[in-house]
Amino acid sequence: MSEAIPLHSNHPLVGSWQAADDFSDMVVSIVAVAEGFSVSVTDQTDGEVAEVFEPQYDGNVLSFSAHWPSNGRFIKYRFLLQSEGTVGVTYTYSGQEVWQRKLT
Repeated sequence: MSEAIPLHSNHPLVGSWQAADDFSDMVVSIVAVAEGFSVSVTDQTDGEVAEVFEPQYDGNVLSFSAHWPSNGRFIKYRFLLQSEGTVGVTYTYSGQEVWQRKLT
């Protein structure tokens, strides 16, 4: 097990983050706590707050998972600081489709 990385409230990842293109209504809020980071994810359209799991910071990348109870979607995020006030975000998510039997 790796040693915890000390964090401070002035850490550059601390704050609220949203997509630069304004196409997403998600806001990710990051707070420094003794154990690392506390993360919350909110859909600004309807106020739903995701269940956040396993925030981990390796000194470079903050990763965590979010589950949306309303639709069952599960998203894994990776935040990498690019510059002051800018992060690169990589995410993968579960999807849902309706399928039907193929007619022969």
